[in-house]
Amino acid sequence: MSGIANIESEVTLGGGAQFWVYISPQNDTANVVKGWSVTFSQGSWSDTITSENPTKQIKTPNLSGDFTIEITALNTSTNPPMRVNVPAQSGSRNVIGCNSNCASFVGLIADEKPLMGGVNVKFWTTWDAMCAQG
Repeated sequence: MSGIANIESEVTLGGGAQFWVYISPQNDTANVVKGWSVTFSQGSWSDTITSENPTKQIKTPNLSGDFTIEITALNTSTNPPMRVNVPAQSGSRNVIGCNSNCASFVGLIADEKPLMGGVNVKFWTTWDAMCAQG
Protein backbone atom coordinates (compact mmCIF):
# COMPACT_ATOMS: atom_id res chain seq x y z
CA MET A 1 0.00 0.00 0.00
CA SER A 2 1.35 3.43 -0.83
CA GLY A 3 1.04 6.47 1.41
CA ILE A 4 -2.24 8.28 1.51
CA ALA A 5 -1.54 11.74 0.16
CA ASN A 6 -4.81 12.70 1.81
CA ILE A 7 -5.99 15.35 -0.58
CA GLU A 8 -9.43 15.11 -2.09
CA SER A 9 -8.49 16.98 -5.28
CA GLU A 10 -5.58 18.91 -6.69
CA VAL A 11 -4.21 21.79 -4.66
CA THR A 12 -4.69 25.30 -6.07
CA LEU A 13 -2.14 27.51 -4.35
CA GLY A 14 -2.53 31.17 -3.43
CA GLY A 15 -5.00 33.27 -1.46
CA GLY A 16 -4.18 31.78 1.92
CA ALA A 17 -2.14 29.11 3.64
CA GLN A 18 -3.34 25.57 2.98
CA PHE A 19 -2.99 22.39 5.01
CA TRP A 20 -3.52 18.66 4.77
CA VAL A 21 -2.63 15.56 6.79
CA TYR A 22 -0.36 12.82 5.39
CA ILE A 23 -0.80 9.28 6.70
CA SER A 24 2.47 7.36 6.45
CA PRO A 25 2.27 3.90 4.90
CA GLN A 26 4.91 2.73 7.39
CA ASN A 27 3.90 0.53 10.32
CA ASP A 28 0.32 0.21 8.98
CA THR A 29 -0.46 3.71 10.30
CA ALA A 30 -3.88 4.01 8.62
CA ASN A 31 -5.13 0.90 10.44
CA VAL A 32 -3.27 1.33 13.75
CA VAL A 33 -4.06 4.96 14.57
CA LYS A 34 -7.71 5.49 15.49
CA GLY A 35 -9.79 8.61 16.04
CA TRP A 36 -7.10 11.14 15.15
CA SER A 37 -7.69 14.87 14.87
CA VAL A 38 -5.42 17.73 13.71
CA THR A 39 -6.53 21.30 14.48
CA PHE A 40 -4.77 24.28 12.88
CA SER A 41 -5.30 27.73 14.43
CA GLN A 42 -4.11 31.31 14.20
CA GLY A 43 -5.78 34.09 16.19
CA SER A 44 -9.57 33.63 16.04
CA TRP A 45 -9.38 31.30 12.99
CA SER A 46 -9.21 27.51 13.30
CA ASP A 47 -10.16 24.40 11.34
CA THR A 48 -9.75 20.65 11.86
CA ILE A 49 -9.00 17.56 9.79
CA THR A 50 -10.03 14.23 11.35
CA SER A 51 -9.82 10.52 10.61
CA GLU A 52 -13.51 10.70 9.64
CA ASN A 53 -12.62 12.90 6.64
CA PRO A 54 -8.86 12.34 6.21
CA THR A 55 -8.64 13.80 2.68
CA LYS A 56 -10.00 17.22 3.70
CA GLN A 57 -7.89 20.19 2.66
CA ILE A 58 -7.98 23.41 4.63
CA LYS A 59 -7.53 26.77 2.94
CA THR A 60 -7.26 29.79 5.22
CA PRO A 61 -8.82 33.17 4.43
CA ASN A 62 -5.60 34.88 3.23
CA LEU A 63 -3.66 33.95 6.38
CA SER A 64 0.03 33.14 6.52
CA GLY A 65 2.79 32.73 9.10
CA ASP A 66 2.89 30.42 12.10
CA PHE A 67 -0.14 28.32 13.05
CA THR A 68 -0.61 26.40 16.27
CA ILE A 69 -1.44 22.73 15.76
CA GLU A 70 -3.08 20.33 18.18
CA ILE A 71 -2.94 16.64 17.33
CA THR A 72 -4.89 14.04 19.28
CA ALA A 73 -5.79 10.37 18.88
CA LEU A 74 -7.84 7.82 20.78
CA ASN A 75 -6.09 5.66 23.36
CA THR A 76 -8.02 2.41 23.04
CA SER A 77 -6.29 0.79 26.03
CA THR A 78 -8.69 2.62 28.36
CA ASN A 79 -12.39 1.97 28.82
CA PRO A 80 -13.90 4.14 27.57
CA PRO A 81 -11.17 5.19 25.09
CA MET A 82 -9.55 8.53 25.99
CA ARG A 83 -8.45 11.32 23.65
CA VAL A 84 -4.75 12.06 24.23
CA ASN A 85 -2.20 14.42 22.72
CA VAL A 86 0.07 12.97 20.03
CA PRO A 87 3.77 13.71 20.65
CA ALA A 88 6.05 15.24 18.03
CA GLN A 89 8.92 13.39 16.40
CA SER A 90 12.32 14.91 17.09
CA GLY A 91 12.65 18.20 15.22
CA SER A 92 8.93 19.03 15.11
CA ARG A 93 6.72 20.92 17.54
CA ASN A 94 3.11 22.07 17.85
CA VAL A 95 3.61 24.93 15.38
CA ILE A 96 3.57 24.85 11.59
CA GLY A 97 4.48 27.66 9.22
CA CYS A 98 2.86 28.38 5.89
CA ASN A 99 2.96 31.31 3.47
CA SER A 100 -0.24 32.51 1.80
CA ASN A 101 0.86 31.04 -1.57
CA CYS A 102 1.87 27.65 -0.11
CA ALA A 103 0.59 24.41 1.35
CA SER A 104 2.04 22.65 4.40
CA PHE A 105 1.19 19.33 5.99
CA VAL A 106 1.26 17.34 9.20
CA GLY A 107 2.39 13.72 8.89
CA LEU A 108 1.27 10.90 11.15
CA ILE A 109 3.25 7.68 11.62
CA ALA A 110 2.51 4.73 13.87
CA ASP A 111 5.26 3.58 16.22
CA GLU A 112 7.37 0.71 14.92
CA LYS A 113 6.68 -1.45 17.98
CA PRO A 114 3.21 -0.47 19.18
CA LEU A 115 2.02 -0.98 22.74
CA MET A 116 -1.24 -2.90 23.03
CA GLY A 117 -4.14 -0.46 22.74
CA GLY A 118 -2.00 2.64 23.20
CA VAL A 119 -1.92 5.71 20.98
CA ASN A 120 1.32 4.57 19.31
CA VAL A 121 1.69 7.49 16.92
CA LYS A 122 3.93 10.52 16.44
CA PHE A 123 3.62 13.53 14.15
CA TRP A 124 5.98 15.67 12.10
CA THR A 125 5.48 18.88 10.15
CA THR A 126 6.54 20.00 6.69
CA TRP A 127 6.42 23.77 6.24
CA ASP A 128 5.74 25.20 2.78
CA ALA A 129 5.74 21.77 1.14
CA MET A 130 4.41 23.26 -2.12
CA CYS A 131 4.35 26.89 -3.19
CA ALA A 132 3.07 28.81 -6.19
CA GLN A 133 5.29 31.34 -7.93
CA GLY A 134 4.83 34.58 -6.05
